[in-house]
Amino acid sequence: MGTIINHVAKTKKLGEVLIDAGLLNPTNLENALTEAKKRNMRLGNALLSLGILSEDKILDALSSQLSLRKIDLSKTIVDPAIGKLVPERLARQFKMVPVTMVGDVLTVALSDPLNVFALDALKRDVNANIEVALSNEKDILRAINYVWTAKEVSKAAAGQTVVSADAFNFGAGGGRQIAPETGQPGSFASPASAGTAQKGESADDVNIIKLVNLIIFSGAKNRASDIHIEPLEDEIIVRERIDGDLIKTKEIPIQLLNSIIARIKIMANMDIAEKRNPQDSRFDINVGEKNLDVRVSVVPTINGEKVVFRLLDKSSKVAKVSESSLDKNDKDKILKIIYKKYGLFLISGPTGSGKTTTAYSVISELNDIRKNIITVEDPVEYKMRYVNQIEVNQKGGVGFADALRAVLRQDPDIILVGEIRDEETARIAIQAALTGHFVVSTIHTQDASSAVSRLIDMGIEPFLVSSSIAGIIGQRLIKKLCDSCKKPYTPEPELLKEFDINPAGKYTFYKETGCDLCRDTGFHGRLSIQEILVPTKNIQKLIIEKADSTQIRSQAIKEGFIPLRIAGLKKLIEGVTTLEEVLQATQDI
Repeated sequence: MGTIINHVAKTKKLGEVLIDAGLLNPTNLENALTEAKKRNMRLGNALLSLGILSEDKILDALSSQLSLRKIDLSKTIVDPAIGKLVPERLARQFKMVPVTMVGDVLTVALSDPLNVFALDALKRDVNANIEVALSNEKDILRAINYVWTAKEVSKAAAGQTVVSADAFNFGAGGGRQIAPETGQPGSFASPASAGTAQKGESADDVNIIKLVNLIIFSGAKNRASDIHIEPLEDEIIVRERIDGDLIKTKEIPIQLLNSIIARIKIMANMDIAEKRNPQDSRFDINVGEKNLDVRVSVVPTINGEKVVFRLLDKSSKVAKVSESSLDKNDKDKILKIIYKKYGLFLISGPTGSGKTTTAYSVISELNDIRKNIITVEDPVEYKMRYVNQIEVNQKGGVGFADALRAVLRQDPDIILVGEIRDEETARIAIQAALTGHFVVSTIHTQDASSAVSRLIDMGIEPFLVSSSIAGIIGQRLIKKLCDSCKKPYTPEPELLKEFDINPAGKYTFYKETGCDLCRDTGFHGRLSIQEILVPTKNIQKLIIEKADSTQIRSQAIKEGFIPLRIAGLKKLIEGVTTLEEVLQATQDI
């Protein structure tokens, strides 16, 4: 037996709720009740039929008056494994669909939360704590159809390679039909006959929508940062970037390419007719509890247009530096730097090394209602309360330097500059740091000491660099071993000596093996390793003398600086990564 945790008042009727909300008068209510009785329908449908109220207004009133959450199912992909927790017969009868399961609480979207028969059915047939939420009837029916016809989605959620898109019965363009339960050739009820197609949509249209949803759903479930939809000569392949590596997850008939691209362009509000030039856009979509900001890039290739999705989870929170998984010594060093009143704090590393995440972690740590924090980003990746975030518009002619000049007239205390790319941006950031502001930014260099040389190469005077820098982080991401399948082993003694590790030392080293949890890769997740350079008087003197990065690095090591490779070896000895991962991440330093 289930329990509804946000009880809906049993004595309150829809008419009373709408009158209390000021949306109905007694005359309109009486007319609607007469219509409902005459046509044997519920009051809500009668109000819609007579054009007295729209469904959105009714839902808004119910949400406000009954304190119920409203869910936009048109931007939500429902996990079929969750959706099937309510039997299909009840879902269709009462127009309700489970949306998420968090802990022991199942959130169920209904179009009519005052239907006591629907609530009794939920309590009787669902063994969970139930949170009632609101959504409009059309979107609920779409979600129900998706749950009960998208047979292959649950496999994608489990990280398995999905039977090719033929399984969705794409008609003449999709090749043979495959029975969804067996994966073997056969036939099954078409989506149209299953009630999937909505007015104005063909079965093929609906199946393309399902397929694109499936691709996004799979990527979100597999923790992918990017999804590549790539046309080859004879097929389309889908690859997901997971923990830094691209993994092929699906193969789709090439005949579906134009339909898939068209669907994606509609979702991203792109020009469907434009096929010769690259296009960039974005859209929002919900996948379970994840609220995804999907950045879309479409480029023409010799085999057709290729799409790349960048998935950004807007519902995730960036950990503060003090709450992160960094070593305590690294945390203490960073905190000591960022709580200075002014100065330039740089985060360096190649593309994909986690610089932006670290920058957000710093801003999250410093975030305070008493401070005016302004960011200039391209694009804004995570929204933060109390932080004024500005997205640069390169196409509109507003770059980092232009936005940064405007920011300095906004009385800032702390400024985040997404990236220092040119002399103008670097000069403004350094001037801001020297005039009483704390500035955080990223820069593309191989290590911390090279960031100094890069600024000087841009044309910044060495004495300005020396006096403005509060600290520099050099950073890399390394893959974490899967705790479920990692196995101890003994590396070759020569390899250990190369890393200055005593082969006779009492260390336990691990290597990857592979299991279902990690998709047979042996790795699950990534972590950052960092080197932290704090300019001392000796280092400041070397900067003014235009010493190269090697000299600066050597002096820093003499003064206690811990290089990236040593930081990586610490993780190796802790048993969380492999020798090869550390070598690969630090081979260019």
